[in-house]
Amino acid sequence: MKTKEIAKKDINNLLKETAKDWDIYAPRINSGGDVLFGKLARQGAELDRELDRITLDDVNTVISAKDIFFPQLESLFVFSAGKIEETLEASPKLIFGIKPCDLKGVLFADEFFKRNLEDKYYLSRIQNRFIVVKGCLKPPRAGCFCTSAKTGPFAEAGFDLQLIETKDSYLAQTGSQKGEEFIAKFTKFFKDPSGETDRMVAEIKKNAADSVELKVDFPKALNLMGQDNFVPEENYTRIGERCIYCGACLYVCPTCTCFNVFDNSKDNNGQRLRNWDGCVFEGYTRETSGHNPRKEKWKRTSRRYEHKLKYDFMVTGTSGCVGCGRCLSSCPVGIGISKFIQEITEERKIL
Repeated sequence: MKTKEIAKKDINNLLKETAKDWDIYAPRINSGGDVLFGKLARQGAELDRELDRITLDDVNTVISAKDIFFPQLESLFVFSAGKIEETLEASPKLIFGIKPCDLKGVLFADEFFKRNLEDKYYLSRIQNRFIVVKGCLKPPRAGCFCTSAKTGPFAEAGFDLQLIETKDSYLAQTGSQKGEEFIAKFTKFFKDPSGETDRMVAEIKKNAADSVELKVDFPKALNLMGQDNFVPEENYTRIGERCIYCGACLYVCPTCTCFNVFDNSKDNNGQRLRNWDGCVFEGYTRETSGHNPRKEKWKRTSRRYEHKLKYDFMVTGTSGCVGCGRCLSSCPVGIGISKFIQEITEERKIL
């Protein structure tokens, strides 16, 4: 791992240069004040305007970067008069400013779409990408518990470049061969850092970790959830009655990968589309016959928690929860996985 330094004032110029080779996705402040990942223009005055809206501050990106590779709505193929044409997307992508917990979510989705049956539509999107992580100096949302889930506030692997913020610059750590090649290609923007870099980085990381106030016993939760029927039905029933099934937690979650597929057609022309879906929705498991094996609310509630904290871990060795806290911050009735973990590990009613 190599460490270089780039001045904050040079970031926009760096992105202008990289826009010649990549589609750049970065966190931007929208007109309503929300921060969302979006694709930048490739050149000109429009690119300048969009660069001015980029923020690398520790703020809440409402939806994770997963929708860059797994869009909320996408076309799989079009058909006309018996002919089918797939709509594979494979543009080179530079993901700039992703948070470490969201990186974990992207890597989790990568493995999901490779497992059992390889999903060509997802894998096509990730085949040529470059990931720049921006470590967090403070939690981007109050419900963040990344230190408990071991997903932040800085990434340990899986990135090409990681930015560590200092007063007027960023330390840039390489995490791959592509990262080193990137530094070499755009060497005019980078310089050797001054001072005791290792000590500075260690202090920054310690202070960042100390700033995460919400702590949960994540390993204990995974161990308890691994036991058959550990959570009583009445607990899920109580949570299920409180939940209004709006789906906010599913859509903002970096690792939710449930989807639906449908055709939009007229006469002999149309397209097959895929859109996000969710296991807590009653229609998700309803069969053609009308029978629904998870008609009761508590069963759908249990499916979400047991997916994240039990089955994902059993199958992959990695939890489906990255500790980002979005589920809690987005929930109108204050339900979040962190509260569920506290309830089962501390043996007290919270939800």
